[in-house]
Amino acid sequence: MGRRYLRLILLPLCPVWALVTQLRNELYRAGVVRRREFPLPTFVAGNLSAGGTGKSPHTEFLARKLSRAGIKTAILSRGYGRRSLGFILSDDTSTAATIGDEPMMMKRSLKGVDIAVAEDRAFGIEKLIEKISPEAIVMDDAYQHLKVRASCYFLLTTFARPFTSDYLLPAGDLREMRMNAERAHCVIVTKTPEQYTGSTPEAIAGRERYRHAIKRYTSAPVIFSTYSYSPRVISYSGDEIKSEELKKYGLLLVTGVADPTQFLEHIGSLGASFRHLNFPDHHFFSLKDAQKIESALHDMPGDKKNIILTTEKDLVRLQGILPAHLPLYSMPIEVRMSEEDEAVFDSVVSSALEKYNLKI
Repeated sequence: MGRRYLRLILLPLCPVWALVTQLRNELYRAGVVRRREFPLPTFVAGNLSAGGTGKSPHTEFLARKLSRAGIKTAILSRGYGRRSLGFILSDDTSTAATIGDEPMMMKRSLKGVDIAVAEDRAFGIEKLIEKISPEAIVMDDAYQHLKVRASCYFLLTTFARPFTSDYLLPAGDLREMRMNAERAHCVIVTKTPEQYTGSTPEAIAGRERYRHAIKRYTSAPVIFSTYSYSPRVISYSGDEIKSEELKKYGLLLVTGVADPTQFLEHIGSLGASFRHLNFPDHHFFSLKDAQKIESALHDMPGDKKNIILTTEKDLVRLQGILPAHLPLYSMPIEVRMSEEDEAVFDSVVSSALEKYNLKI
């Protein structure tokens, strides 16, 4: 309730934010500030809002498609939360501290895809071309990075809080006005609940309501995605436990992501009981945090074997901080779309690749 009233108080400041952001956009649009284009296909997975819309999993989803098609692919991220500056091309010595937790997560998940970070994406693209000569680059969270004119923009918005019902900062979470959805070549409604992913009349009607609302701001196709959770959890050393067996364990869930709701709901749906320790998004765990987590694990009630379960993104920040003897597991996720929506996604990607004589 307090946050709601605070946002109402801040509502009069929204026109100021709108003026500043839209003036910046118009300077780029009019060519007063130059935008850079590059001689290879560049893709963006981004959003209009601040917070977790699933940019990194969708960046990984696209990069994997390109790589499997034999296209030499690189991912370029800002590396939010890293303790370094400038351009860094990841290697075997990279950590979450040097390149950021999300790039590190993608590095662990994607084989054959180069991962780099740079605050200035145009400079980052130049360095990637110089160092590894990629055939395609996917940029994570670069919808507002107008210095680069990308070949293709994927705009992500969550089912629970679509940009169509959000407000500008500081009263809401929108970084820029809804009308700027027009830059998108495709809009993806992410984290769609299972009941809206099928072919029932209710599911179809629910998706159409979202399409209708979004089409007020863009003519781009609107598709839907959800997360598919792995049937097993995996430790950093590679040990596995089947998801169906998690109810036999005492689970301490540790998260430091923008919105852990879907993760918690999935664990609950498995019939598992758990205790949850929640930390801020991109939180760098300290030794004090490690002591708190270890103490919470030992204080779990009951006589079950206790384990720590976290997200892939949190795993790369916890590893090396928690004592090695603690049972630390993560649950991998993958982006999933209907066959029809994935065909639309592939068509949008193919259109961007066609100019460069590439295809998936």
